[in-house]
Amino acid sequence: MSSTLVVHHLRVSQSESIVWLCEELGIDYKLVCHDRDQATMLAPDAYKELSPLRTAPVIEDVDTYTPNPEHIRLAESQACVEWICRKHGQGRLLNKPWDANWKEWLFWWHFTHGSFQPVCQMLLLASSLPSDHPGLKIANSRLSHYLSLINKRLGESKFLVGDELTAADIMIIFPLTTQRAFVPIDLTEYPNILRYLKEIGERPAYQKAFEKAETTLKPLLDANPKSPYSI
Repeated sequence: MSSTLVVHHLRVSQSESIVWLCEELGIDYKLVCHDRDQATMLAPDAYKELSPLRTAPVIEDVDTYTPNPEHIRLAESQACVEWICRKHGQGRLLNKPWDANWKEWLFWWHFTHGSFQPVCQMLLLASSLPSDHPGLKIANSRLSHYLSLINKRLGESKFLVGDELTAADIMIIFPLTTQRAFVPIDLTEYPNILRYLKEIGERPAYQKAFEKAETTLKPLLDANPKSPYSI
């Protein structure tokens, strides 16, 4: 069986992770790029219509070699990553229960969308509040704690789970990089995270993903990157 994988990338969004994943796996895919609405900085209506969530990412997978082709359209980052790894990557980058680092992988695989990215979104929403507002204090406290956890982990291993890149790394890079175009986060106090980002930025697949998917945005890998975007 063969299929055509289509990745709908909303520029300056977490769908960059899906493009990077495809490049890391070395699989064939069609990339369709969409620009944000310059007035609102949100996804354009055409992109919103692709997904019930109305957000990035969105992938389509069309079986091209059966009498009745099956057309799959899928949203939600973790679901897209798992679909691609299982169907197109022969399970690569997804650790198995019998792997030595299974417990660690399972934690970090869910950490980004379960804990880290929600607090980044909380910080974005709370950024207009007075500095002494309880909501802003909670968001900053959780963010510092989570960054310390990540930094500690990366002082123990090259990647989040041992010395090999996994899907857990694919998930966490966006909030550590491009999301800081919208939520400024100072990483000066986290040297292990900065080492990690530098090495990710040197990966040919990561570089190729940006070359294909973005026009002006460069990877935001520094402690305090200068972002051309704000909302």
